[in-house]
Amino acid sequence: MSAALAIRPRFSGHETFACRFAWLPKAVRLIARDPLALSDDERAILELGLGKNMVRALRFWLEAFDVASARDGSWALLPFGKMVFGENGLDPYIERVETQWLLHWQLSTAVENPLFAWRHILYRRMRTDFTRSELLAEMRDEGKRLGYDHSDVTLLQHADVFLHSYVGSLSSASPEDALDGPLVDLGLVRRLGRRRGGADRIEPVFALSRIPLADIGSTVVDYAIASFWRARRAGETVITFRDLAYGEGSPGSTLRLEPDDLRDHLERSSGLWSYRLSGDAGNVSSVVIPDPDRLLREVYA
Repeated sequence: MSAALAIRPRFSGHETFACRFAWLPKAVRLIARDPLALSDDERAILELGLGKNMVRALRFWLEAFDVASARDGSWALLPFGKMVFGENGLDPYIERVETQWLLHWQLSTAVENPLFAWRHILYRRMRTDFTRSELLAEMRDEGKRLGYDHSDVTLLQHADVFLHSYVGSLSSASPEDALDGPLVDLGLVRRLGRRRGGADRIEPVFALSRIPLADIGSTVVDYAIASFWRARRAGETVITFRDLAYGEGSPGSTLRLEPDDLRDHLERSSGLWSYRLSGDAGNVSSVVIPDPDRLLREVYA
């Protein structure tokens, strides 16, 4: 297997539906009542009041958000899902913006099977702005580089699910989509007007935003640092500031933090992190062993 194919991104499974606000809490309650029901299309349709394709999309999002997974048809909450959504969970109905940021983090930072559009848009592109046709051309090239040959329809549907997740519906035909996604309120993607795109069409322009750390919360950022450290730098006692600010799956790139904001946070958080200037960037060490589970609880303290 080539080095490129060692990364196995996901291109589909969402049935072209972005996750709706009510889906995760509904599914968690169903899993608590009957761990087998969600794997049975007909029972899940009756229990959840969703169509068959939406049920399949919901199963996809449960796994993509690291909330729950199935084994032999039986669903169970994963550690993150149990802590946030389970019985006596920290925020079972997604009432706090911190939960929305944590869901974005879980969705965007999978190591083994990342969502292709998320990985490409957040970590692989140099420019922050794009049209749908520009994104399609890039994703086609990137997919081929990784050894895949998906149709343009599959790639564009996947790109549209990313956009629907953060800016809502691209069409006024279904305005409820713009209100129903748990990630829309984060403001991570904004519309920037229009410009000429593929086939000489005038297209909407989208861009990734920079987010002030105060809008995310320092405890969410600390959780992200510890989670990044455990998932991607396990066993290392020191990591570079550049890794934390710009690396794939990093707090800086995933949460769209300004590097100066992240640096100031590290300097203020002397009980957790030790930041030392080194060359043009700096090195970060952990004052205590990074513990994402403890820091997750502190988000809601």
